[in-house]
Amino acid sequence: MKPVKVLQLISSGGYYGAENMLLNLCASQEKTGCQNSLLLFYNVHVPNIEFYERARSRGLSVRMVHCKGRADWRAVRQIEEYLREDSIDLIHTHGYKADLYGFLAAWRSNKPVVATCHNWVGGTAALGIYNQLDRLALKRFNALAAVSDEVAQRLLDAGVPAEKVTTIANGINVQAFAGGLPLSTIDVKGSKVVGVVARLDLQKGFEYLLRAVRELCKIFPELKVVIVGEGPDRKAIEDMVKEYGLQSNVILAGQQSDMPGVYAAMDVFVLPSLNEGLPMTILEAMAASKPVVATRVGAIPSVIKDGENGLLVDPRDANGLCNAIASLLSDPNLCSRMGERAHDWVSANYTSEAMARKYRKLYEEVLGRPMLATMPSHRLDDLSSNDHSNIDARGA
Repeated sequence: MKPVKVLQLISSGGYYGAENMLLNLCASQEKTGCQNSLLLFYNVHVPNIEFYERARSRGLSVRMVHCKGRADWRAVRQIEEYLREDSIDLIHTHGYKADLYGFLAAWRSNKPVVATCHNWVGGTAALGIYNQLDRLALKRFNALAAVSDEVAQRLLDAGVPAEKVTTIANGINVQAFAGGLPLSTIDVKGSKVVGVVARLDLQKGFEYLLRAVRELCKIFPELKVVIVGEGPDRKAIEDMVKEYGLQSNVILAGQQSDMPGVYAAMDVFVLPSLNEGLPMTILEAMAASKPVVATRVGAIPSVIKDGENGLLVDPRDANGLCNAIASLLSDPNLCSRMGERAHDWVSANYTSEAMARKYRKLYEEVLGRPMLATMPSHRLDDLSSNDHSNIDARGA
């Protein structure tokens, strides 16, 4: 099998779902004959190198490209240099900032480029000009991989040609999460434990979870809720914990490195998101044989079969969350049965090996196609003439 040399490009503000997926992909692709060069944006105004450190700890080759807030053509040229140095065949981007810079480098170097759209927001006004430029660039990519059918539909609705869009579900190393030992650094002994692993962002539904927890504590006074992760809304979540009088029940545990141990410490995993693509943390919890309570958003209903391998509730439904969690905490046998089914489902459908094989196939299809379509020159000028001071790590 002929090796395919791929430059994986990402901008990161922490270690979240896209970063997790990318490291799983790189670790599994060697068996498929892919040689990955990892490149991380070092965003000068908001530096974060956690992804870099995690990649290094897993024995992966990773470098950084320095990038200022405005459209930085020096960063584009540096990416081009890496393309030449590593004899790269194809660029694979993750997130809108990587999409834009990767597209420019590919266009100038006559290299094919593909993107993974993790939870693409498309036409929302939240990021304004960057969504518009991302949409414009993605239409001219050689291929796009959406992590769920819902994300794929958003791309189609934005005008991306259907023949360029495919769905490739995220995958994980299932064995890594099976048989973990409960984390000893978080004191939850003798308690019922509900766990959350998520970016501390209100879009993850923390407001509704804490409302549910307030009621659950009336039934299970010793309940502990362990929230693992960091993010921009940590202060708002801390304030809600105080407002609801849950300081003795809720533990904000920050980032943790021993994730199998984190899941092993839980009785029930909960993810009450308001919107999602395909959350890696749900797959990890299922691999760890934990029953999951999650919301009916994104690709979650394609993974969680309500009443079989987990429970689904509507987003923003605090009462539904409370009832679903209570039903599991009250019935250890139900927890065990759902956890076993969850593990079996993930093992059969969401492995990192299967994900890696699908991306290898996509790369081969792209390398057999003509090179990148030309973007109109006046549109290229948009990247340098607009004020891009807000292009930052949130593009991951």
